[in-house]
Amino acid sequence: MKTEKFILLFLSFVSITALFSQEVDTTLVRLTSALDMAIEDTTKVKAMLELGEYQLKRDFSSAEGYFDQGLTLLGNKTENHYQKFRTALYVQLGVVHRRKAEYPKAIEYYVEALKYYEQNNNVSKIADVYHNMALVYRYQKEHRRAIENYKKAIALKEKVKDTFGMGAGYNMLGVSYRQNKQLDSALICYQKAEELFTAINSKEDLHGVYGNLAVLYGIQGKYNQSIPLKKANLAYYKKIGKRLSICVEYYNLSEDFKKMKDWPNCLKYTDSSLQVALEEGFAERISVAYRRKSFVNAKMGDFEDAYQNYRKFNRKSDEIFNLKNAKKMQALELSYQFEKEKQADSLKFAQQKHEVELIAETEASKKRLYFILLMISVLGAMIIGYLVRRNYIQRSKVTQLEFENQKAILDRQIKAKEENIKHLIADNSMRLAFKEELLNKIKNEIIDEDPKNMITALNSLTTQLQRQISTEGKLSGLQEKINDVNQNFDNALKKLYPDLTKGEREVCALLRLNLSIKEIMTVRDVSSDSVKSMRRRIRKKMKIPSDIELEKFIRSLV
Repeated sequence: MKTEKFILLFLSFVSITALFSQEVDTTLVRLTSALDMAIEDTTKVKAMLELGEYQLKRDFSSAEGYFDQGLTLLGNKTENHYQKFRTALYVQLGVVHRRKAEYPKAIEYYVEALKYYEQNNNVSKIADVYHNMALVYRYQKEHRRAIENYKKAIALKEKVKDTFGMGAGYNMLGVSYRQNKQLDSALICYQKAEELFTAINSKEDLHGVYGNLAVLYGIQGKYNQSIPLKKANLAYYKKIGKRLSICVEYYNLSEDFKKMKDWPNCLKYTDSSLQVALEEGFAERISVAYRRKSFVNAKMGDFEDAYQNYRKFNRKSDEIFNLKNAKKMQALELSYQFEKEKQADSLKFAQQKHEVELIAETEASKKRLYFILLMISVLGAMIIGYLVRRNYIQRSKVTQLEFENQKAILDRQIKAKEENIKHLIADNSMRLAFKEELLNKIKNEIIDEDPKNMITALNSLTTQLQRQISTEGKLSGLQEKINDVNQNFDNALKKLYPDLTKGEREVCALLRLNLSIKEIMTVRDVSSDSVKSMRRRIRKKMKIPSDIELEKFIRSLV
């Protein structure tokens, strides 16, 4: 059903082609007239672009001339509307150079166009450039890159919902798949292209799809599909009167029947090809047709006709090749014997030279490879050595940092222990002094006293003992209170009165705890005069008025 659908659509296209062909000259006259009447540069460039695009399929050199004139007229103008026309001319010149097989120049023009369209985010035009670049890569047989660019173009055309662009992309993608021997993928692409062109009723583009499908089906041996399409092509060529194409299409049909070993049909289409060739004087087509007839005659057992047709093939082949090159071939024959031995020696020498060159090149390649491997090994060793050294340095730094942290912690612990020991020594000294004083009083004031005064002395001694017990009770928790007070109070004193010494700040902390001069003297292990002198210095540095108590002022600070 699908094949019949292809043929019906294709024949419909053939039927209207003759009508359009009558408008060719009218279109050319209209476009030429538009160029002649153009006054402004933009109007002229637009007319040149349209005329060049029209002439691409008709007068190639004329088309290139229009595009070059357009670029010359634009010159170095940089306004955006001029840039737009310049980029369109780049695309068309890319087509021109692609068809001239000047592929690097074509790619150069396409890249310049791509830059402009990407800057302006023109998705549809970007897709067109990718499509044209894919054609260049296909002609260079870089099928992978061609397929990659076709896919980019199709994806962008899908994004802008350009059905025609998608159809053209799938059609050309199928050609690249076919040339890359990926026949199943090619068939899928052709079918997608056929669906898209049918949706927009683009008959001329459907003709291109049918031609590609016919070639693919013939390669696959699907003659029930390739033959109807080739017949439809034949009808199309007959309609538009392309005699050489008619001759070739007859011969292509005979090729399918030859592969099918359908000798009568093969002979029929070969005879038709030969008839057209004889009428038009297509010498090469006449020659191959006689050769095909000879082959088919032999397969059908008609050896007399096979012999006669082979003789005609030889005569026509002589007309094409022998007569045209008679003098050249004669000169070659005369010099052949003289050059034969020399050529053999030269060939042998060339082969030996080539072998030596191959060996030398192989050895050189090995040396380069060994050198590269050596350099890679050296570089790898250097990198490994650098990484090991860097790791060692980092580990050393970490170890050193950990050592310093532990050392600082130990120093703080040692200092704390030293302070604790000092306080214990001071406390012990105070207790010892009190005991000595107590012993002296017992000896001096009680033992030698009269019984009457003994009771008074004992009461006085008891009072002193109770006071001492109270003082020692205060002192037992004094250090903890000092530390708690000093935690914030010492920092506040530093900010408010930076002139205070550390000892003076410690005395302030003790005064804040409401300790007496005697208690401060005991804690700091200094004389009462020293404590009094320090109180005066503190009052002076804090600038405390004489009518304000020092202890009360200090307690009001924090």
